[in-house]
Amino acid sequence: MLLHIFGSCSGTEPYPGRHHVGFAIEHAGGLYWFDAGECCSHTAHTMGVDLMKLRRIVISHTHMDHVGGLGNLLWTIRKLDGMHHTLENRDIDLYIPEQRAWEGIYQMLQYTEGGFVCDFRVHAHPVADGPLFEDRGLRVTALHNRHLPHEDGTPWRSFGYLIECEGRRIVYSGDTGGVDDYEALLPCDLLIMESGHHHPPEVARTLLERGLFPGTLAFIHHGRDLLDRYDAQIEVLDRLCPGRYLVYNDAETYTL
Repeated sequence: MLLHIFGSCSGTEPYPGRHHVGFAIEHAGGLYWFDAGECCSHTAHTMGVDLMKLRRIVISHTHMDHVGGLGNLLWTIRKLDGMHHTLENRDIDLYIPEQRAWEGIYQMLQYTEGGFVCDFRVHAHPVADGPLFEDRGLRVTALHNRHLPHEDGTPWRSFGYLIECEGRRIVYSGDTGGVDDYEALLPCDLLIMESGHHHPPEVARTLLERGLFPGTLAFIHHGRDLLDRYDAQIEVLDRLCPGRYLVYNDAETYTL
């Protein structure tokens, strides 16, 4: 099982060497995509990741730094499949809060070359708390969070995810209100935690104090709090949890 990081930055102003958040898990010959920030398909393709293995796309919420590359991802798949006819799965499932966002993206695609006529289908599904899917032994469960305002009686608009595969538990926080939002998904082997709205040492300290520290704490979706004071924050993390954390960068692959 491989973890590919395509983008590691939050929605801050453009930052050298980093693009908006997106990653994928490669398992059992399939590619399972989480969030789709700018340039995600370009980074994946130039890394050597085979986009023709794509099976599912999961979006945490529809802010631009999480969906800005979704249309281009699907356009790139159409382009590559049209050239080589090697797409393995002709039915791609998309799990996305706020279906109107997908409707807008799809409408835009229909005004690109060829009207976006293609030999594969995208099936868009809403997201709600509970199991989303199980495919080839990989299971994904959704849990809402407090990143976006919510009114009683309306659907939740922002989610974190538990990914279970090969006996491992991986939690992706999405953009989150804090540890309380995903505590019900812990413990886990790997916690992929956003650092765009939170101070990484404080996240580590909270997890340690609550006895919830994962096997590895990995930071993604970086904001200015981390990027502008990188060395100082790494120094604190080295004291708090030496050898037990990672800071993801664009175009990296990890074996899980």
